[in-house]
Amino acid sequence: MQNGNPAARLLDVLNETLAVQKNISTRQAWGQVLKSRDNQALMYDRLAKLMLLSEETSELVNSLFPRQLRATTAWKTALDTAFTSQNMHATIDSFQNHITNTAIDHLTSAVDLIDLKNPTILNANDIADFTQKLNDLISEVLNGEFEDKVQEYLVRSLRKVIIALDEYRLSGSIPVTTSIESMLGHSFFDRDYGNALNETETGSKILTILGGIADAVTVATPIAPLLFSETVKKMLGVF
Repeated sequence: MQNGNPAARLLDVLNETLAVQKNISTRQAWGQVLKSRDNQALMYDRLAKLMLLSEETSELVNSLFPRQLRATTAWKTALDTAFTSQNMHATIDSFQNHITNTAIDHLTSAVDLIDLKNPTILNANDIADFTQKLNDLISEVLNGEFEDKVQEYLVRSLRKVIIALDEYRLSGSIPVTTSIESMLGHSFFDRDYGNALNETETGSKILTILGGIADAVTVATPIAPLLFSETVKKMLGVF
């Protein structure tokens, strides 16, 4: 349960997929839902993560609520069939037609059961807002007067946080906290980088935004503070 409510994230993706027009190509539909656009490699990578999310969800529900085995098997079987039967060269209904209302109802019940033990997930609006702010920061860094090596690391690190947020529904909060921890932890090994974070206006903005993200992740996943080192907590000014 360290990674939030996987059932809620899985249900969110499935509902969005089921809402896609049936005559849209399977590749185009997944590109839209998984936000991989025309990048086929990224689409398949995220589709694999979605399959793993299904496994994570079923294992968690069965371990916490063994009496739900029949219901869990029902939605898991429907989803497995949808994954293996979909035609990537046809339309998305080759996936959708296998996801019944009963399967969705059973998965929804799993979401509610897990929420009794664990809070919900980051919502799409928060993720979109944080992503926009991080993209704005990247532009500011690129237009700033940082040393090349500092600029390169800042941009690369901010993009890693964006990717972690972009894949939040698939992978949960751990990649988000890991990307933030890595970005801030580097400041203790690179003095110039540390000065850029702690002694510039742009650096101050970065710490503020990362603190907001860390705070939001904490609300969605109470164990998240345990994933940050004490030093990083002090840098972010949260928890």
